[in-house]
Amino acid sequence: MPPNALAGPNRQVYPLFWWWLAFTLSAWNLAIAFFPTAGLIETISCSWVGTKPSPESRWEWMARLAPVESHLTFAMPVALGLCIWLIAARGAGRPRVHQWTAFTAVVLVVVDHGLEHAMTFLDPLPEDASCSVDPATLNAVGWEQTAWTLAPAVLVLIGAATGVRGPARPRPRPSWRAVTAVLVVVATVVAVVAVRLIPGPVTEAAIRAADGTSRYALVNAGNRLVVLDLTEGTESGVVPAPDRRFHRYTSVVADGEPGWYLAAVTTAWRGAFGRQASRIYRVALDGFGGATVGDQVGGDLEGRIGDLAVSPQGRVAYSRVVTAPDDPGEIATTVAGIAGERREWSAPGGHGLGDSRDGALGLHWRDENRLVFRAFPRKARSPRLVMLDVRRPGTDLLAAETLQSMPSLGDGIALTLPGRGRTVVLQTEPGSGWGGRLLLVEPSARRPVGAILSLGCGSVVSFAPDSSGRYLLVGVDNAAGVMTGDPPEPICGDAPPYELFRVDLDGTSGSPAPDAYPGDVPSLNLPGRRIWQGERALDGIAW
Repeated sequence: MPPNALAGPNRQVYPLFWWWLAFTLSAWNLAIAFFPTAGLIETISCSWVGTKPSPESRWEWMARLAPVESHLTFAMPVALGLCIWLIAARGAGRPRVHQWTAFTAVVLVVVDHGLEHAMTFLDPLPEDASCSVDPATLNAVGWEQTAWTLAPAVLVLIGAATGVRGPARPRPRPSWRAVTAVLVVVATVVAVVAVRLIPGPVTEAAIRAADGTSRYALVNAGNRLVVLDLTEGTESGVVPAPDRRFHRYTSVVADGEPGWYLAAVTTAWRGAFGRQASRIYRVALDGFGGATVGDQVGGDLEGRIGDLAVSPQGRVAYSRVVTAPDDPGEIATTVAGIAGERREWSAPGGHGLGDSRDGALGLHWRDENRLVFRAFPRKARSPRLVMLDVRRPGTDLLAAETLQSMPSLGDGIALTLPGRGRTVVLQTEPGSGWGGRLLLVEPSARRPVGAILSLGCGSVVSFAPDSSGRYLLVGVDNAAGVMTGDPPEPICGDAPPYELFRVDLDGTSGSPAPDAYPGDVPSLNLPGRRIWQGERALDGIAW
């Protein structure tokens, strides 16, 4: 009599217990498909426009696989129920019954999991989709989903093992050499992963170019944070979102230490879809052309952060806008604050660039105690650059000294060059934020010395200096997709959608600005070159 024949009916309770668990999980998945609230799962909303059409072959494969996946969802509990009946009726003393039923169930579970991967690959969400959670997490089958999908197969295998198991036999003594070898391999793999993934200091040689500037720059591209290799002129990595809900990057700035940055990230919805909230995180270059997200700086903040600034002493300032509760399109309050110090200054309405005044303020530290930003007081006829002394008492954001009125400059934001006192002003068309060019302004004279970069087409949309203040990165938007003329032609011809230029501010200068200002500001003829071009937006730069 074979040993397995000893497994009589009384032993069937063990394998059937695991099979019923697998059946319950499968039936639960089916119930969720019909009644989403039964699973207490999160409801996710997404919207997008203007995406590239998918190839016809993908649509054909989706049309073929979608019915298979749908039918398999119904078939899984039925198949598991039939296997349970077969084991209960004929499984006693018959190992092959347990083996074949387990094989059938595992194949169904693996095929179901493979179909999930296939459907995700064939129909991914656009990268620029606006979702209540990070779209990147929806374009991949995560480990939680994998574990949930494969759990019935694991339970079935355990049940099959208990069904075919014979009388207990003495176990062989373990080979300690083999165990030691396995532990060494595992420890090596864990160490390599830790060095690659855990944020930590990197050597300056790994992140510096030959001229001493940083080799990498972080770019706020739409809602994503991208690492650009300025030496190679390529995109070297995308920084992952720190949280499924906090996944839309809105601002980035270089921290005081080489290889470290600060990034602001916000939730997707606001107004009727839920109040927006923002966080600030540290981001570290990993030495491999990518970057990893580190610790959160301060707590959660209401609204959307638009600017970040780090003082030479390491104080982190931010600006944020809060929408009106009854109108998500209206800016109720503009706030500036210092992270970790619980100090904030506020003013009603919006003061940033753009028609809705919800754009950037150009917030930056002029010195260790004074913040400079764009403001538009109620009684003022034009926007202006103001300077707030953070040592003064009070919480009025507009209780600040005026540095520069903007009528002669149109509109724009500014940035004080590190250690130089001079200011770079991004001049734009009033109310639009478009048509930007860069001017170099001497604060003492409150007039431009000349144009740093004037474009025949396109618009300057972002800029950032290196740590010394000598070099400047300039992001240009060439209005891809905008047509003009009859017949319509691209406004910037064959120019790439976005370009990144590097300008040497200590290069050869041209003539000074004429005395009869306002007027055409002459070019300073500063040496510059294009170091990157592509389809990524350049909404913000940190170098």
